[in-house]
Amino acid sequence: METNILVVDDSNFFRDLIRTDLESNGYRVLLAEDGAQALSLYRSHDIHILITDLEMPVMTGLELCWHVRAEDDQHRTFTILMTGDTETARRIEAFDSGADEFLAKPIDLSMLRARVRAGERITRMHRVMVEMLHTDYLTGVLNRRYFMEQLEQAYRAAKETGSPLAVAMFDIDHFKTINDTHGHSNGDLALKRFADHCAAQLPDGGFLGRLGGEEFCLCLPAADLDAVLARVEAIRSSTAELMVETGSGSSFGFTVSIGMCLDQDTDSVNALMAQADEALYFAKRSGRNRTVLRGAEGVTVKARFYVM
Repeated sequence: METNILVVDDSNFFRDLIRTDLESNGYRVLLAEDGAQALSLYRSHDIHILITDLEMPVMTGLELCWHVRAEDDQHRTFTILMTGDTETARRIEAFDSGADEFLAKPIDLSMLRARVRAGERITRMHRVMVEMLHTDYLTGVLNRRYFMEQLEQAYRAAKETGSPLAVAMFDIDHFKTINDTHGHSNGDLALKRFADHCAAQLPDGGFLGRLGGEEFCLCLPAADLDAVLARVEAIRSSTAELMVETGSGSSFGFTVSIGMCLDQDTDSVNALMAQADEALYFAKRSGRNRTVLRGAEGVTVKARFYVM
């Protein structure tokens, strides 16, 4: 994985000096001349290491550190603060602002590289831990807790911008029978097979999570309702063609039932999920292996998409 380093300094000389040295050692370097410009770059790129001067116009290095740490609660970015100020109180203030390391100017480039390597090790460890905390251990998709956090953010953004949002809840049909017939280990294979199959068809801006057991949920932009329905239906119909190969050489297939809901007639994520769950229940009760979209007042507006 390429390490992205953001270097922030109002001195062209120092920016170019650090960039040249780091790029010659294989790092990808982005440059900013003040804290405000740096914050914009930070928000639009995945920054592993931030190297910033302390005293800068527009926004100081301390203020930049405060903003980054406020937005980086999972510590995905390692921050190195540079300054010619040697006062202990100033350094304590820098660490309190969220800086991880402190380097005195003029910069010793060999020491800077050493600090960057240390930062790489720390951020790599943090990123692995965060991924473990966010990922369902069996299927590799988002776990329930993190999926719901992401859904809360997407829901607020959709309401603020007026961009429609949809959720589709998937439930593997007759999953207990799969476990009873083929064993739980092969049931796990079916879960992983479906998760991989569904994740491979995620649209831009969409994300997938496992809610628990055999139930998954997909959040996706819904500006074009027909396109969203077509994509979800494509997942359902292609799932019916999947085969799971067991360790004994046999194989089996399975289907999914889907309940969908748009955010437009809801006032909370809980209401959105409850309506999608209602549509899923109807899909299973009315024969399984079908997609049900819950519309206003509980009316399904498309079917194979079924009428509730």
